[in-house]
Amino acid sequence: MSDAKLADGQTIHVHLLAGCSPKPLAHYLKALGVLRLVAEQADSKARGWWQRDMFRLSTKLNKEELESFFLDTYQPTPMVAPWNGGSGFFPKDNKSGIEPLTLSSAPRFEAFRSAISIGYDIVSRLDAKPEKGEAKNDVIAACRRAWRGGSLAWIDAALALGADGECSFPAILGTGGNDGRLDFTSNYMQRLVTLFDTQSDTGSPNSGTPPRLRLSLWGDLSPTLESSAIGQFFPGAAGGPNGTSGFDGGIRVNSWDYVLMLEGVVLFRSGLARRCSTQRLPQAAAPFAMRSSGAGYGSSDTSDAGPRGEQWMPLWSFPSTLGEVASIFREGRSQIGKQSATRGTDMARSIVRMGVTRGITQFERYGYIERNGLANLAVPLGRFDVKSAPNQDLLDEVAPWIDRLRVIALDKNAPAIFPRLFRNCEEAIFLCTRRPHDGNSFLDLLVAIARAEDQFLSSPRFAAEKNAAPIPWLSTRWLEVIQMSVKTDELLLARAFALLANQVEKAKPSQSVRHHWLPLDGSFFAKSESGLAISPDQCAGRLDLQRALLAVLSRRLQMMQHNADHQLPLHLPVQSLAAPLSSVLAFIQRRVDDHQILSIARGLMAIDCPKGGLDHLDLDISGEPLGGLATYGVLRLALPMESLFLGGDEVEVRINPIVYHRLVGGDLSRAVEVACRQLASVKLRPRIDFATSSTSDSSRLAAALAFGISRQDYSRLALGLTHPQMDSKYEHELEERYAELNLE
Repeated sequence: MSDAKLADGQTIHVHLLAGCSPKPLAHYLKALGVLRLVAEQADSKARGWWQRDMFRLSTKLNKEELESFFLDTYQPTPMVAPWNGGSGFFPKDNKSGIEPLTLSSAPRFEAFRSAISIGYDIVSRLDAKPEKGEAKNDVIAACRRAWRGGSLAWIDAALALGADGECSFPAILGTGGNDGRLDFTSNYMQRLVTLFDTQSDTGSPNSGTPPRLRLSLWGDLSPTLESSAIGQFFPGAAGGPNGTSGFDGGIRVNSWDYVLMLEGVVLFRSGLARRCSTQRLPQAAAPFAMRSSGAGYGSSDTSDAGPRGEQWMPLWSFPSTLGEVASIFREGRSQIGKQSATRGTDMARSIVRMGVTRGITQFERYGYIERNGLANLAVPLGRFDVKSAPNQDLLDEVAPWIDRLRVIALDKNAPAIFPRLFRNCEEAIFLCTRRPHDGNSFLDLLVAIARAEDQFLSSPRFAAEKNAAPIPWLSTRWLEVIQMSVKTDELLLARAFALLANQVEKAKPSQSVRHHWLPLDGSFFAKSESGLAISPDQCAGRLDLQRALLAVLSRRLQMMQHNADHQLPLHLPVQSLAAPLSSVLAFIQRRVDDHQILSIARGLMAIDCPKGGLDHLDLDISGEPLGGLATYGVLRLALPMESLFLGGDEVEVRINPIVYHRLVGGDLSRAVEVACRQLASVKLRPRIDFATSSTSDSSRLAAALAFGISRQDYSRLALGLTHPQMDSKYEHELEERYAELNLE
């Protein structure tokens, strides 16, 4: 505890409440309860805030006075639920809490007695608890009309009244103040009876109450706690011995924790009629509550995205009055642009774009998850910082598509793989919000959505019924962000393949490599699949990279022959997208992860790369030695994707498909022989004229031809591997540079 004096001489005490922390939920709510009660009943200028995972309270009350307030003058908020069975109002209910409070004459329970009396009057005409529907709604409406003060605040936290008059129940209080057989209000009254002597005129604390208070506030050592039920608020304590007793006993609970916890829940007043849109969960009327995203934490599973949703608990570091804190919960919403956040992933995106109520520095995320059979637990799912993060606009490009994937995945007729694919996409979104500077996060998201897109092709009838669409074309900023932190050979090779397209001509639209995976018709799947090089059955992870590269090359050669062209119709729109020769060599020598290359390439295919021109490059053959690339280089020159520029002259090699077909067939010797003749015919006499290898190596060399390389590397290969006949003014310079090459 620390003290400070104000200008008027009043001393302000700052208390560190070691017993109040952001998790579990019971201890978070307890901190709110302490602030609310002190501000409403003892010190209206009290302030509270979070620091180093503990709650701090500033007040004119010193430690002894603060303890004395709770022990001697605190008046419990009258929280009762006559609409629930087990609440104490009906003949078969447990009366151990409600009867002592009803009979007590202590002034601190006066408001409680009044609320109980009104509750009895309302249900006096009923022989048993009201069933769901009109009868229950009538009891709730009558309570709302009759109650005032704390009772009305309680009912606003426990229930949300819709515009149609129907009641909905925020998940933080179960279904209107109960969770299964556990009625929160009945248990609350029992805890009060445990703490205070209801038979005395003052309602004085019982003998074990002070040490339990010190444990709850300061974390001091305590005597043995009583056995009680606490419900969903304290997952670590739920379950009893061996996890078999559920919520009905066998759990050691501090009664002060339970009482102060419910006192804190009163701040969570709902407003369904005011804020709940058609897309929001009924439980989402509560502050910062929304539909579940079963992702973003270690033990996540698709089944966690249950009907009770999740809730994000705000943490603030600035000393705030009760009115300021109440305003945070009263606003209780987050935005993405003009749209409200409706799911956990939306909330994660919102808070890193500063689209939340001001003053909040962090959120503790809680999911209301079914565990241990039918037990619902408020499980902490991680801490999220509220701060501006870069690159979040990229998520806007894919969010609508992922939202549509969610609808498809949740369809009762959806193949079992779709929920898993959707969850992978959500996991990737959470990573993008938590690691916004890491290009790997955005790459993982591209890979995840591409796998889902492939699955549409493997389930064509279902996809057509659900109006599934391909991933929309994405901006080049995706590639910029990814390349800032991912610089592997796998990425460089995937990029040099995924973004290839045919040359743009006025009479012919550009067609990217992506068209060989997907039957595309603008923003939709085309009905015809005639242009595909990869069959739908080969998608969804059943295709290896080498086969994919060969399939695309074969289809492009067919296109070339059909159109009577002389060049392979594959082109890099921007030279900086080319694969370095060192990466190509790593592929040929099998020093890369083929599966990773293919996965990355499928994601990158969705990027709509601008069609830039081919800037002139100065003749430069410096760089890594060409050792190990001699055979590949000759084949590459004979099957070029670009024109060669040597000494200012353009050299055009007419492709002979026999070279490729010999390679695929395993006849490397014959392929090199034909390639050498092709090059010699355009005055590029190769320095080698013979090569041999195994059939598998020959196919690998053929597949390597699918990676785009730069014009500069084409020139390096030509100058290092052939004797070009060029203008005499370049010959001396070329001979000197060639002598520096380490050609094996």
